[in-house]
Amino acid sequence: MSNIGIFGGAFDPPHTGHLIIAEQARQIFKLNKIVWIPLNIPTHKPSVIASAKHRFDLVKLAISDNPYFEISDIEIKRKGKSFMIDTLMEFKKNIPSSNIFLIIGIDEAKNFHKWKDYKKIPEFANIIVIGRPGIEYTTPQNMKLLPLMLDISSTKIREFIKQKISIKYLVPNSVEKYIKNKKLYTKPLSPPEADD
Repeated sequence: MSNIGIFGGAFDPPHTGHLIIAEQARQIFKLNKIVWIPLNIPTHKPSVIASAKHRFDLVKLAISDNPYFEISDIEIKRKGKSFMIDTLMEFKKNIPSSNIFLIIGIDEAKNFHKWKDYKKIPEFANIIVIGRPGIEYTTPQNMKLLPLMLDISSTKIREFIKQKISIKYLVPNSVEKYIKNKKLYTKPLSPPEADD
């Protein structure tokens, strides 16, 4: 039976912290691969800034040098708001013999009770919660905590871009170049489906 990690998120943009999280989770929990899933439209956070297409392309660039990482457009193709329970059910249907590990951030864990059919999620996946420096959180019995020592966020990176502060080393070089070429995060909030 293969162990598959599911790492969903806005990835607006993906950064070094995301990559470290995924690689540590892969090693510690002995995952055969991790599938990165950029969401289409978020349900419990403000609208994303970059379009789904841009965020998909950014993730693809960010993970390109890791053979254990894959990307899926399952939530983008589904259209509408993204619900993790729907994604997990689809994965379990397509690969029933796999053991699924869902990787979520500590903010998502604290709002887990607001997720669609959240009580069903542990039936489909083991849950790994990524801790953040300075934030205390006691994981429920059905979740495992993976501390992260770096305090990097997509929000901070977007703010740096607006303020014309370098984001070098906060994101992979390929991601930085794509953001600059497409002039992402320099404009006011745009609809999540709109492409630049």
